[in-house]
Amino acid sequence: MSAGLNLKVIQFSGHRFQSTRETFPARSFPMITSKSAITVKCSLKTASTDLIGKIREKVIGKADTSLVVQTVDPVDIPSNLCMIDTLERLGVDRYFRSEIDSVLEDTYRLWQQKEEDIFTNVAGRAMAFRLLRVKGYQVSSDEMIPYAEEEHVSLQKSDVSTVLELYRASQARIDEEDSTLEKLYIWTSNFLKQQLLTETIPDQKLHKQVEFYLKNYHGILDRAGVRQSLDLYDINHYQIPQVVDRFPNMSNADLLVFSRQDFNICQVQHQKELEQLQRWYAECKLDTLNYGRDVVRVANFLTSAIFGEPEFSDARMAFAKHIILVTRIDDFFDYGGSKEESYKILDLVKEWTEKPAEEYGSKEVEILFTAVYNTVNDLAEMAYIEQGRSVKPLLIKLWVEILTSFKKELDSWTDDTALTLDEYLSSSWVSIGCRICILNSLQFLGIQLSEEMLSSEECMDLCRHVSSVDRLLNDVQTFEKERNENTINSVGLQLAAAHREGRVITEEEAMSKIKDMAGYHRRKLMQIVYKEGTIFPRKCKDIFLRVCRIGYYLYASGDEFTSPQQMMKDMKSLVYEPLTLNTIEANYNISSKN
Repeated sequence: MSAGLNLKVIQFSGHRFQSTRETFPARSFPMITSKSAITVKCSLKTASTDLIGKIREKVIGKADTSLVVQTVDPVDIPSNLCMIDTLERLGVDRYFRSEIDSVLEDTYRLWQQKEEDIFTNVAGRAMAFRLLRVKGYQVSSDEMIPYAEEEHVSLQKSDVSTVLELYRASQARIDEEDSTLEKLYIWTSNFLKQQLLTETIPDQKLHKQVEFYLKNYHGILDRAGVRQSLDLYDINHYQIPQVVDRFPNMSNADLLVFSRQDFNICQVQHQKELEQLQRWYAECKLDTLNYGRDVVRVANFLTSAIFGEPEFSDARMAFAKHIILVTRIDDFFDYGGSKEESYKILDLVKEWTEKPAEEYGSKEVEILFTAVYNTVNDLAEMAYIEQGRSVKPLLIKLWVEILTSFKKELDSWTDDTALTLDEYLSSSWVSIGCRICILNSLQFLGIQLSEEMLSSEECMDLCRHVSSVDRLLNDVQTFEKERNENTINSVGLQLAAAHREGRVITEEEAMSKIKDMAGYHRRKLMQIVYKEGTIFPRKCKDIFLRVCRIGYYLYASGDEFTSPQQMMKDMKSLVYEPLTLNTIEANYNISSKN
């Protein structure tokens, strides 16, 4: 076996779990040793250190991970990949990153050799392709050509799990001209939709899983997806048929209990952070403003959903505070204040000096500027410790940029300036707020970022692509509202451009074109994130992809940011409702005694 996932005692391996009630104490907790976790005072058990060590020992065969890499048995690759997929969906893959990397290295080598144990199994090949591509390995979609057409795939209608795996693989498309994955997406999505429509999926958990993936695949927020997976997880379900045949009597209740405990620990931390955010909001007097949107809970939910790792607490807080500040000031520019007052905020930020109260001109201007001023100064001090240099000039520059874009939009709206779609998009990607939120949060990931990195073309491309996705999707859902308000929107500009050129397109066609543009920018973003040897570390680039998912989550079928409906349900399950353990433990006791 390799030094990777030796899965003899975990879900997809050759032996069932032993009775591990003593080895894996169900009420012990995984240790979180980050400074941020200590700050929020999560109630963790000292014995959790042993729990992590023992799980790792079960995973790789020894507690010491510095093992000599041995020859991998290809027959283990499908079960290993299933285990990686399970760990990721349950949200505990961060505890086994080195082991996962080792397995994927072995898988990639065997993929290049066209190893039979990978390529003869449909679901196994699809899973290998997806996991390797999203981890940055150069794998061609040509290997998926045999499955691009439904008639070339020998499937029983009951084989929904295999089709679902092919569907997930099709979503790893990063090239515009990739007809293989496009065809694969079309037939697998149609197949799965038909199964849902005819209610021919007997397994209700699988039925719900298919619904979840089809509803809004690119809008699945990391931790919201984890909660869904934990709710639907079936300890007797195996995704690859050959694994079922080889290992029919396995139990993985330990992994499920461990994952649920981990989720609950993170949830406690998110609740603590919400309290901190509410205190900050009140201290800034933002709660006294009588206009606009109060998005404190929304900001807490979104950041908790994409920054699940406990050690990212400071990054979450920086991101959440900027969501709130940007929203408050955006609303002020739109309708909360006068044109002169809006200009005043930009002038104050450029000057970056506190004034006597009477010089602000209005209480609202004073509150908004002071909130930005104090928050940026506080974050700059924290970032100095993390980065070893002053980043305050960058943070101020980001505020000047976004306020300037607000001003440009305000001027074009009030002066009835005619803009082309390209002119609009050249500045509106800044005003959506992704750039300022992301670059603030990146200061707190434990990675030192040089000025050259943050001013690089790569950083600009990452910011532009993710921001364009969120802006375009936002425009689709707010088109009717903004048309009634006579404000500029990319859908309206698309219609106007067609009219000038003598073309007739419907509103639905214009919206479809804008969605296609968003898809283009998403794929460009994925190309940069998945590419190896770039300026930014993968840990940083992943944040851009997570924020891209926010755009799809918020604007898939409405404006969830302004009028949250599905978000309220997801917020309840992610932030407020802990997962129960009693039923699992009771079932586990029974299975252990049998």
